[in-house]
This record gives sequence, structure tokens and C-alpha cells, in this order.
Amino acid sequence: MKAGIILTGLVKKIEKIPQIYKAICAIVLVLIAVGALFYFIAKPQWETRDKLVQENNEVQKQLHTLREIKKNIEKHRKEYVQMKELLQDILKQLPETKDIPNLLRNVTNISEETRLKIKYFEPKELKSKDFYSEFPFEIKFSGPFHAVAYFFDGIRKMERIINVTHFTLEAKGTPRNITLEGTCTANAYVYKEQQKTGKKDDNKTDKGAQIGKK
Repeated sequence: MKAGIILTGLVKKIEKIPQIYKAICAIVLVLIAVGALFYFIAKPQWETRDKLVQENNEVQKQLHTLREIKKNIEKHRKEYVQMKELLQDILKQLPETKDIPNLLRNVTNISEETRLKIKYFEPKELKSKDFYSEFPFEIKFSGPFHAVAYFFDGIRKMERIINVTHFTLEAKGTPRNITLEGTCTANAYVYKEQQKTGKKDDNKTDKGAQIGKK
């Protein structure tokens, strides 16, 4: 009963408050409610959203970086394949060993194709240069003029670089049956990397040169 009297008195007092103050109190209460909603509900959601946006941006940057890396990998892979093919072509012309047996075999094959007789083949000592070594060798041959011409043309077309530095010719026989006797000095070339790390291969090829010489 006493509580009802107090509540009735409180209501009467509130009714006596001017409308403007009631409006101000209502606005304040609304602002407090909105502020509480923002602080406890909206703000954490916005912070989460901002965090997700930032993480998404970081992921996008990383994805872009990975795509660029992939492009560069493909580019470098193609360049590597091209360089490897180029190196293989170069090594055919400038091998890493003297490879005397194969050199003698190629020279002999060309002489047989051109019908030039090889009478003598002698490898000389290597002459060191900047990144390669000169591998001189001497051959003695005999045959008709056209065979000599075809032989040197065949030497010129070999995959391995052969540079003829000196040769002599002497005509023998009758005017109707002339045979040219000749001596030729030429240089093959060897890439120096193998010489620094692998002398074993050179010893093997020297042994092959003696067989070829016989």
C-alpha cells in the first residue's frame, strides 16, 4: 500500500516536469542506448570487418606476388632450356676433353668419303688460352687434287671447330696421274673447365691417340 502511494507520488512529480526536459531525457536515453549498441555490438563487428578486409588485402598481395613469381619461373625455365640447348651446341664445337679417338675417327671418315689417304696422325701438346686450350695435331695425306679439296671442305663442316693453320703440298707422279703428298697442321679446341677438375679423361684420350697413331 505504501509502495503504491510512493509510485503515485513519483508519477505526479514526473507529470509536473516540463515537456522540454522530458524530451531531453528521452533523447539522452536513446543516445545512451544507441551508444551501448554501437559499443557492444556494432563496433566489434566493424573491427572484425576491417580486420577481414586487411587480411583479404594481404592475401591478394601475396597472391599477386605468387602469380608474378610463377610468371618469372616460367620465363626463367624457358631461358634455362634455351641456355642448356645453346651449351650443348657449344660443347659439340668446344668439348671439355681432347677426345682424340673421336677426332681421329671423324677425320678418318672424312678421308674415306673423299678418297684421301691419311698416312699419319699425331696429336700435340695442349696450348692454354683464356677459357679454352688449343689442341694442335698434324696429319700427312696423299691423294688427287679433288680429293684434297673435298677433304678440307669436310673438315670445315665438322661440328667440332677445326682450324687449319698450315699445310704443304707436293705433286708426285706423271702429268696424267698426279698425286698430291701433303702435311697439314690444324687446331681443335678444348673447354678448360674439364682440365682443372678432370685430368683422368685426358689420360684416357692420350691412350686412344696412341692407338689411332698406330
